[in-house]
Amino acid sequence: MTDAIPGRGQYTEDARRQRLSWWRERSGTALGSLERTGLSAPNLVGNVENFIGSVEVPVGLAGPLLFAGDTARGSIVAPFATSEGALVASASRGARAISASGGVVTSVLSQRMTRAPAFEFADIATARRFTAWLYEQRGQLEEQVGLVSRHTRLVGIDPYQIGRFLHVRFAFETADAAGQNMTTAATWQICRWLTDALALEEGLRPRNMLLEGNLSGDKKVTAGSMLAGRGTRVTAEARLSREAVASVLKTTPEAMVKCYTTTVLGAQQAGMTGYGVNAANVVAALFVATGQDVACVHESGVSLFSLELDGDELIATILLPNLVVGTVGGGTALPGQRDLLTTLGCAGAGGVRRFAEIVAGFALALDISTMAAVVSGQFAEAHQRLGRARRVDWLQAGDLNAALLQPVLAQGLADPGLHVTEVTGAPQLYGDGIASELGAMGERRKLTGLHPLTVSWTSGDGSSTTADLVAKVKPRGEEVVAGIAMLVSLCGPEVARAWSRWGGDTEFTDTHRRELAVYRRPESVLTRLLPRCYGVLEDEEREAYVVLMERLPRDDRPWSPDRVEQALAAIARVHGHWLGRDRQLLAEGWLHRVPEPTALAKAGDLWESLVRHAAAESPLLLDASRAQIMLGIVEDAGYWTQELQEQPRSLVHNDFNPRNIALRDGQPVVYDWELATLGVPQRDVVELLAFCLPPETTTAEVDRLLDLHARAVAAVSPEAAAVVAGCDWRRGYQLALREFMTTRLALYAAGHSQREFDFLPRVLDTTFALWSLEQARDGE
Repeated sequence: MTDAIPGRGQYTEDARRQRLSWWRERSGTALGSLERTGLSAPNLVGNVENFIGSVEVPVGLAGPLLFAGDTARGSIVAPFATSEGALVASASRGARAISASGGVVTSVLSQRMTRAPAFEFADIATARRFTAWLYEQRGQLEEQVGLVSRHTRLVGIDPYQIGRFLHVRFAFETADAAGQNMTTAATWQICRWLTDALALEEGLRPRNMLLEGNLSGDKKVTAGSMLAGRGTRVTAEARLSREAVASVLKTTPEAMVKCYTTTVLGAQQAGMTGYGVNAANVVAALFVATGQDVACVHESGVSLFSLELDGDELIATILLPNLVVGTVGGGTALPGQRDLLTTLGCAGAGGVRRFAEIVAGFALALDISTMAAVVSGQFAEAHQRLGRARRVDWLQAGDLNAALLQPVLAQGLADPGLHVTEVTGAPQLYGDGIASELGAMGERRKLTGLHPLTVSWTSGDGSSTTADLVAKVKPRGEEVVAGIAMLVSLCGPEVARAWSRWGGDTEFTDTHRRELAVYRRPESVLTRLLPRCYGVLEDEEREAYVVLMERLPRDDRPWSPDRVEQALAAIARVHGHWLGRDRQLLAEGWLHRVPEPTALAKAGDLWESLVRHAAAESPLLLDASRAQIMLGIVEDAGYWTQELQEQPRSLVHNDFNPRNIALRDGQPVVYDWELATLGVPQRDVVELLAFCLPPETTTAEVDRLLDLHARAVAAVSPEAAAVVAGCDWRRGYQLALREFMTTRLALYAAGHSQREFDFLPRVLDTTFALWSLEQARDGE
């Protein structure tokens, strides 16, 4: 094949496809992701050459941030194009602290773009004479600039002589364009005029000339640009109240200033240009989102950030001296980028000053939040990676193929002669589940989550089958724990320290092994309730833990009373089968680590810190009265957990809610067993009622459902009936309600401040209604 890229200079869809085919052949890569593009080739003249397609960058919403600037005013949400986790969340946290304190004041101080041609003369004296002459030609130079662009204005001429060489820094104002191309054209026009004007002036004429002698600092970090300015010079300032620093940033003004002072010394030692924390992240994210010149990110990200105390307030200031931005021309005309500029109110003429103020405001928000994270120890947690002593060949999406699945299916279906003929991906399912999401946060480099597949195979007897399956690729338990650590690190040092101490002892440990063990169990009472399992893969070397199961249709129907009864009766058969056999379950070991109820009381500082954080962050959900109830339950945990430990226990799902229950042929199917454990059967009842009953539920309705469940458990066997008859079933329910509120509900409520759980408001309302009913019953 030829080395010449086809369709050179052609901006057509046909030329794009020719180039894409040429590159496929040359690279030996399918390049399927480039087959389609939302960009029109004819519209890209001047943006790119040899166009073959486009790549997507995730865009997240940061903010809102309250502005009180010269042109940026009111509450503004900013689109960040980034693949860096924690960036949007951290900027949003800083925005919340600033907004709670009255907002950020922003102002554009100047705007200029530079170009610096270099001239060589016969000697030093000629260079000096030329410099004096050049100053006298200011009017002529301005006239030449006007010939090139009516939007460009010459505002500065700064000569720098080195021997017989003279560098001249021309500074221009370029209105709403970033101006690199505009100033290049204007400077070239000036140089042409100089050449013509001095053609016969031997005592002034330069011998040689370069359009750019590298003094302008174009796409480079320089002290000259920082002092004189290149691009838009913009500043932002906020006064943060002590309350906002404490409640949102989880630290104190004094600790912030001490950290600032220490890190200034480090910056000086390193020879840092300016002083900043993280502004380049905001600059890059907003540049990509809005079509700015990303090659200017490093110079535009130079900043001067400062903190100082003023009484009880923390004053935070930032200066971006070299923000190279525009709202017309270049990539700002691309459709997606134009849309995002429009949402900011910055698209087109008149938008650049507002855009610069928005960048500065959010850069200040991120610097404040990041420094607070460093002060309180959240930074490491939010960016942590699990250390491993060896390289791991993790599963990737392309590994879910016939070679991997054939032995899994052959073993799972007990058919050694089975041969997989085809595996194709299917449309992504709705939602991966909270545990998978947390695991992905804890370790981003490996494949996890739900992956729908259509698999065809030939059985050993020659028959053919095609089935719609789901490969559930599980994160390791410690990755889930690490993911939660990242989440709670944003909840402040108290919560982070408590999770660091107790997180490894929670129910999330060993989740990857536990669910695989459940699917391997032979008991029909369990297999009838599970999705059909086609096989499991447990490969410790690759840290690959996969359940291959049937794909069930999504079920969005509301949960009627009949459906609640049906689900309780279904799970009761599992409860009845293992009721009172806790020693056997523990001895068999397939549940792996099972925390004792009394361990819950030992971790009281964890549950207390979660409740206090949730109450501070979401007072409409967890008001003072509700928080006091939960704190009281935590305080008394040393007593009621001992009573809980004496209750009859069984295998419980431990995450039994509508998110994990589907229907097959009208019968319940329960999945997501990673949190299965040994506990009181009423624990599953509590969670289902909290998710399904309305807040205005009655004692009679709770009694009816609790009795239905108890009778269904007792009906499993005479042994189960004897256990049910010999215990206080309602007391077990009351204790399970305390356990649910202390652990799962507290974690949901605290996590809600960082990752919104749509179901939580109703679940909280119903849970506290259930609590009130029990308190009224006991006369408490």
